[in-house]
Amino acid sequence: MITFEYRFDVLPGKLRDFERYTKGPGRDIWLKFAGVRAVRVYKSMLGGSSPQRVVQVDLESLAALEKILSDPGFRKVKGVFHGLVTHVTDSLLVPVSAKKRSEATRLRPRVRPAGARA
Repeated sequence: MITFEYRFDVLPGKLRDFERYTKGPGRDIWLKFAGVRAVRVYKSMLGGSSPQRVVQVDLESLAALEKILSDPGFRKVKGVFHGLVTHVTDSLLVPVSAKKRSEATRLRPRVRPAGARA
């Protein structure tokens, strides 16, 4: 599995158009293609920070991404997207490690070794 991540800012004065795009041609664009496992979209909580948005697309393989990026319909929608955003950067990520706390670990009180200072 790979993750294609892209980061961007919405162009000043284009937020309304960008929101229309995400409800129209850009809506679930990635999920229309085979090989896509999941899509996550993030918006910065710090209003003026850059990048304002981050999208992560989990794909089965690099070949799946290449097929999507070369699809004429996708390329057309991507052209509209690039007319609404700036400071676009991207990365191809592969998992190195992932850990989660188990429910039992979160609920278990911490035990200090005998003689340890509080």
